[in-house]
Amino acid sequence: MHTKYTLLTTHEAVLPHTVKSSLTPALPRLNPQISEEVQIAFSQEIAPLISDSSSSDWAPVNINSKLLRIVAKVSGRVFIGPELCQDERYLSAAVGYTVSVMEAQRAVEKMSPWLRPFAAWRLKEVRRLAQWERDAMAFLRPVVDARREKQRKGEEMDNDMLQWLMDSADQGQGKQHGKWGEDTTTTRKLARLQLVISFAAIHTTTLVTTHAVYSLAADKGLQAMLREEIQEVLEEHDGVFTTSALQAMKKTDSFLKETMRFHPLSQTSFSRKVLKPFVLSNGQVIPKGSIIEVPNYAVSRDPEVYSNPNMFDPLRFYNLRNEARGKGEMEQAATSQFVSVNKDFLTFGYGRHACPGRFFAANEIKMILAHLVMTYEMGLVEGETERYKDWDIVAGTIPDPTKDVMFRKL
Repeated sequence: MHTKYTLLTTHEAVLPHTVKSSLTPALPRLNPQISEEVQIAFSQEIAPLISDSSSSDWAPVNINSKLLRIVAKVSGRVFIGPELCQDERYLSAAVGYTVSVMEAQRAVEKMSPWLRPFAAWRLKEVRRLAQWERDAMAFLRPVVDARREKQRKGEEMDNDMLQWLMDSADQGQGKQHGKWGEDTTTTRKLARLQLVISFAAIHTTTLVTTHAVYSLAADKGLQAMLREEIQEVLEEHDGVFTTSALQAMKKTDSFLKETMRFHPLSQTSFSRKVLKPFVLSNGQVIPKGSIIEVPNYAVSRDPEVYSNPNMFDPLRFYNLRNEARGKGEMEQAATSQFVSVNKDFLTFGYGRHACPGRFFAANEIKMILAHLVMTYEMGLVEGETERYKDWDIVAGTIPDPTKDVMFRKL
């Protein structure tokens, strides 16, 4: 990613640490806030486009662009707090930063390596990244100052990523104590960390959700099945998306895992460049400069791993889980959950470097899909009879962002 020039801080240890130690354990408390923000975001982004006057009125919605803003708002509620998650300055930065990083990466890649140290900083694409950082500092500074004032007064502190990153500095996890190597005490560092979180989470979550919506729009029976499950689960949990309620959405969980298996965003997982010669336990030496990747797509379509791998089966993992439970193989059953990682499902990575934010992403996507199927009927545009085809890109597949989905209020 040419991080020296794109300023994409990929080795910020404080981020995965904070996600693991603060975000994931806080999800039971945060789920009601996430659910509330989902409803608010839909009322702003989707509801105005759908007519309430007649149940026969269908409206076209470019769902990818709308989901991008919905995911940014919902994620922002957890990442940056209620003060800013609806702020257009934040939304612009959260959405635009990822696009700018990719543009800057491509621009630097085209430049001769010997010239990069001297001229890469002058590229307009690289300068745009610095501007995003300045923009983020501008809208963050008053919020950070206000929170520090609350802290001085001994008031109750906020429960979000921004606050946890601020706290990590106060608890000796900032640069002044050298534990992580990051100085999270400065607004500039907080701004950069927030942009990195957006880069890692918002577009990927949007793409997975768009993939799921396209499959739903092409299959009314699938919509009905998930709607029935979600309604039953909510009735059993007093209409609240608690952790247990989300875990009980087993068919929805299976549908999402199958979506990521069948429509992987990347051909490979956890790409790594070897910075110095590395000796494996069997004595094999991996030379410096080697690129190591795991064939995510190939594994997901391997007939020795999955039966009928080229068929999309939304209940694939639901059935696998039930089969394992029926045999008393509870550990095997757990591997069929959406957030589980193993050698047969590599989209989230594997081992101790698996995506730490997958638990939050799973909850967020489930609540977004639940709101969709409980509020709207979805369909393809006139003339389309099959699910929209993916766009094949060098790294993997993405849903066609130009497509509309037809919506009708239930």
